[in-house]
Amino acid sequence: VMDPIRGYTVLLRQVIRRRRALPTQLRSLSVSGVVWKASAEDAPVLQLFTKKDCSLCDDMKDVLAEVREDFPHTLIAVDITDSENRDWFRFYKFDIPVLHLQAKFLAKHRVTTKQLKEALVEASTVEGFLGRPGDPREHKKS
Repeated sequence: VMDPIRGYTVLLRQVIRRRRALPTQLRSLSVSGVVWKASAEDAPVLQLFTKKDCSLCDDMKDVLAEVREDFPHTLIAVDITDSENRDWFRFYKFDIPVLHLQAKFLAKHRVTTKQLKEALVEASTVEGFLGRPGDPREHKKS
């Protein structure tokens, strides 16, 4: 027969070990990575700042997929909860999804197919995509 206090101590140690392992387990749930890649090497690159279980992010991804055939682009997901993305988390934790085109701010929360098409056309010009106002990073610098 096990001593109840010893049994509780063993159980407590197991819980503590599991809690220490939790960050490693969470990292495996990352949604970072290439979502799709355009066949042309010079195609515009969009970065979607997101996290797991973000329904607005899924909506934005659907809009991106709608224009993909007519406006080929590469889409890269950046999971703001990944440890290496702490700075993005600090800036965007209340604003995801956030969308960058050619590393410049395009939209947060929602984007329409019209806005997206205009930005992708702009990206194909000599000047390239110049960015849009409203980047949450601008408000957090002060």
